[in-house]
Amino acid sequence: MKMKYALSLALLTAFAGGCATTPSMPPGPPPPAPPMVSIFAVAHQDDWQLFMNPDAYRSMDEPQEKAVFIHVTAGDAGAGAGGDGPAPYYLAREEGALRAVRFMANAADPTIGKGVKMESAMVDRGGHGVQRYAYANAVVYFLRLPDGNIVNGTVYTPHPESLTRLRSGEASTSGTVEQSARYEGWQDLVGTLNAIVESERVSHSGLKLHIAELDEELNPLDHPDHRAVAFAMEDVAKRHPCAPVHRHLEYHTKTKPVNVTGTDYMIDVGTWAATASGLGDNYAKATWEPEHNAWIGRNYFRVTPPAGPCPSP
Repeated sequence: MKMKYALSLALLTAFAGGCATTPSMPPGPPPPAPPMVSIFAVAHQDDWQLFMNPDAYRSMDEPQEKAVFIHVTAGDAGAGAGGDGPAPYYLAREEGALRAVRFMANAADPTIGKGVKMESAMVDRGGHGVQRYAYANAVVYFLRLPDGNIVNGTVYTPHPESLTRLRSGEASTSGTVEQSARYEGWQDLVGTLNAIVESERVSHSGLKLHIAELDEELNPLDHPDHRAVAFAMEDVAKRHPCAPVHRHLEYHTKTKPVNVTGTDYMIDVGTWAATASGLGDNYAKATWEPEHNAWIGRNYFRVTPPAGPCPSP
């Protein structure tokens, strides 16, 4: 009887041991993102913050990534190189974009404050002088072509050298608001945008393009400048078949539910607050108000996968 009991106990112990599992280890940190250069090409200095975030932040929150922000117009609303305040309106808007980039860079790594100083230079791209800034692993370009609308209260008059008219051929040339460059036709602008992309590519890194959605059923009633920049970047995308193209809904997103939550939502709000502060501190009307804030927390896009390889940078 004792032998039978001992045998049963041994079998039970062996069975229990066979079923026991090693305590699970806590999950480690997610693997790093692959090396990537992400291009955000927009018309105005607040477009990517409103319509392409948190993608913008997630494209520069790891050291092996680089985000490149290209702002094609001066966003001057017809003021040219002037404005109602002591600072030119277009520079106030640029400061908003620069603050947004600095905020995201410091949010990505809050252990060391990076300061306010940014590398600044007027560089040659496609035969034109273009303002370039660099900060951490972000690069910012301002082409400063005229805003498509001359705004006088509630009256909007198309600018005679708008991007839309340059593309259609109604305007044969378009000059920057501070007279640093003049673009001789649409293909001159497309070539300059492509030169910017080429100059910022990195060997052994991937490439992504973020632009506005041109399908009017998906993205109705968008700004003409948004659409013009997207048309130009679609031409650039054809020269870089290795790059997936993220096409973002823009004005239409305020009709859609909030789909950015948690930490991403905090980044979205913080980036927009930094943008608005840049305007107010430079005596321009801050855009922290219900009309603009209605776009926060909404990021809708579709992605076209790569179509083939790219030439080496």
